[in-house]
Amino acid sequence: MKISVVIPTYNSAATIKATLDSVIGQTVQPSEILVLDDGSTDNTVLLLTAYEPRITLFRQENKGVASARNFLCQRAGGDLIAFLDHDDVWHPDYLGVQRKLLDAFPDVVAAFTGHVNFRGYDGYVWDEVPSLTNAHFELIEPLSFFRRYNETTGMFASMSYCCIPKKVLAAMGDEPFRVSGVDDSYLCNVLSLFGSVAYTPVPLVAYRITDEAQSKNRLKAISLWVEVFRILEDRFRMAADARLYNAFALAFAAKRRQYAKILMGTGNTSEARMQIRHSLNKNVNPMSLAKSLALLLMTFFPPRWQPVWPSSCRE
Repeated sequence: MKISVVIPTYNSAATIKATLDSVIGQTVQPSEILVLDDGSTDNTVLLLTAYEPRITLFRQENKGVASARNFLCQRAGGDLIAFLDHDDVWHPDYLGVQRKLLDAFPDVVAAFTGHVNFRGYDGYVWDEVPSLTNAHFELIEPLSFFRRYNETTGMFASMSYCCIPKKVLAAMGDEPFRVSGVDDSYLCNVLSLFGSVAYTPVPLVAYRITDEAQSKNRLKAISLWVEVFRILEDRFRMAADARLYNAFALAFAAKRRQYAKILMGTGNTSEARMQIRHSLNKNVNPMSLAKSLALLLMTFFPPRWQPVWPSSCRE
């Protein structure tokens, strides 16, 4: 099995060396490492050139991470595409375990591992090597994956702990990633339309958290999630398994309610009410309907009787 590692970069000077070193230090070496710089304005490209010819470097004007990932997927020659963000770090056994996952479940459309979070710009030291001898491997059916992704997104929240067979990406068309900023969410929701995924909770990825990496604009983030659902609605409506569309409709209504609450926090009452009314459309679940109707009613309460609406910015 040939493995292609694909890394989009943008102003990554502070982190890219640790990221690339973690790829080069894999016990199972990839067939190629493809890096696309998406219009960096710092010295990222200079640092990247030091890794040639070990990496294949591409450059483009800034078009966003979705465009960058699509570009790299189209040029990857491996049977398996391993995604890595420009600031995260892999355990040396990451690719080896991903290959074991795919060997155990050869028909899955993606494979995920566990991860740990760390803060700052220092490199990550793996003080304790994860136990791989009795690693638990799990097959997650499409409906279960869709629900788990939208209810407990953190387990699957970064492409840095995801590998996808090239043939699956090819079946998705020229744009498996759309809506930069939540392009990973777009991709992960689409995965449930193509088949089951494999997962092991063994923490083999160090996910870096910095002030720059975390989106502080909660309003923008949830608005993009709603856009993803809007784009995908027709595809889920045509899903062979009707349960997938039912689960999609529930999740879409929940996203619109979440969006409405944040809009209320900004004082945009008219837009909030519109989102809630949309959440009522094509929604036949009694509990979901009750939540939307209750939320809509609260928007008409006098201000002093309304709940404390969530802030549009993360602290």
